[in-house]
Amino acid sequence: MFPAWHIALTSLITAVLTAALAGATIILRRSEQLLVPRAGQVLDALVIGLAAGLGILLWRLGANIPTLNNDPIPGVSPADVLSGPVAFVAVGVYTGLRGASERWASAQALAALTALVVNIVTI
Repeated sequence: MFPAWHIALTSLITAVLTAALAGATIILRRSEQLLVPRAGQVLDALVIGLAAGLGILLWRLGANIPTLNNDPIPGVSPADVLSGPVAFVAVGVYTGLRGASERWASAQALAALTALVVNIVTI
């Protein structure tokens, strides 16, 4: 079992890294014609990070039981592995509600990979 502060820190790291990676996709897509102003994209990147972080926070607080935190694979627990799909769904819900799911499709994958790595490394 992990203390709430440790889970919150893991969620914060996930949120910051996911937002940074989503923001990096804005920079990498400069050559494309963009229908949304740059400020709107930056806000989307921040909220994508927030969605991923909140998803992980709720998941890890709810799944903070010995059965899900035991490591059948050294260093990797079921709760770690399931953090990726949780972040994927959390970001997908935001982008779907925003009507930007096609434009931010890569953000779901980035959030899932980021959450998986952060959860394995930090918890």
